[in-house]
Amino acid sequence: MKKRFFAGALVVAALMAGCSLINSPKAAVRKFGKVVEKNDMKALEKVATRETVELVASFSPKIQRYMTSMSRKKVKTITQEVDVNTAVVIVTFDDGEEEHFDLIKDGKEWKVDISMDFDF
Repeated sequence: MKKRFFAGALVVAALMAGCSLINSPKAAVRKFGKVVEKNDMKALEKVATRETVELVASFSPKIQRYMTSMSRKKVKTITQEVDVNTAVVIVTFDDGEEEHFDLIKDGKEWKVDISMDFDF
């Protein structure tokens, strides 16, 4: 009986950890890169703020090229710094280049929040 309870507790803990990874700032940045590269504006609305969606729509070709070039680089590390409802995700590439993404929490979801001063 104790073994079944322990095994059940491990499964629940693993599922909860998985859920937190799905809703993590890191996961939001990964999804953001994929949807921008595909130019999927509908999916973008789920992982980015309204202002970011408008910015991407305005500069779509340039941003797509930028995200495509980033996706071809090898990622060395992805770190996140979370402060309640805001976060910064830092993507470090093998060549030493870093990209910083600001995020805000919208309900239970993290959304990428890019301002006009982002260097595309």
